Amino acid sequence: MSERRGPGFRILLPAVVLSAIVIVVLAAGLLVLRQDLNDTRHVLAHTRGQFLQVEADLNATRADLTSIDRDLQETREALALTEATLSGTHATVDSLRSALAALEVNYDRLTIGYGYVLSDPTYEMMAAFLENDPTSDREYHIEDYNCTDFSADVKASAAMLGMRCAYVNIYFPNGSGHAIVAFDTTDRGLVFIEPQTNEEVNLRAGRSYNASIIPRPGYYYPEPDYDDTVVRFSVIW
Repeated sequence: MSERRGPGFRILLPAVVLSAIVIVVLAAGLLVLRQDLNDTRHVLAHTRGQFLQVEADLNATRADLTSIDRDLQETREALALTEATLSGTHATVDSLRSALAALEVNYDRLTIGYGYVLSDPTYEMMAAFLENDPTSDREYHIEDYNCTDFSADVKASAAMLGMRCAYVNIYFPNGSGHAIVAFDTTDRGLVFIEPQTNEEVNLRAGRSYNASIIPRPGYYYPEPDYDDTVVRFSVIW
């Protein structure tokens, strides 16, 4: 007796095959998706690396800009300081120009307004001046007209002629002193003069003043009754 198979078996076989095909297709699709996912991950990782590099470059650029900004600020401050210094220099130059102008005016007053500028004479010019100057003809008086007055008048008279003359203070050991004049002649150097007699004086510290006078012919000076040793002397132009 033979076994018969029903139609249900013929229907079940194609369904299994179809399921297998679907599974294979889905598996293949999953493999493709997985590969695409891996590729995407690689792309994302590369992109992230590029982003990090760009971010690092941006930070470096920001740092450079900060440094440049700081340098620019320092340059501005240095420029401001230079401008202030330059302004001060201009003010100093203007002040010096004003001072120079004032000096020129004073010089003009000396050379034009007053009519002379003092200069050192020759020995012959000094001798001629002393010979014609009337100061030595004055009479000495201890209170009214003493050595100080003689010296001051000779100095003033010389200045009126444009001749430079010094006032000389002489100091003695007892606290007293004397006054004479001096001329810095251009040919014989410094010459000391006793203005009361117009005689030359070989003035030296540590030496008697009377002994230092070079007397005129026929004249002599007796030794004084006080110590006239020259302790020191000062020449005032």
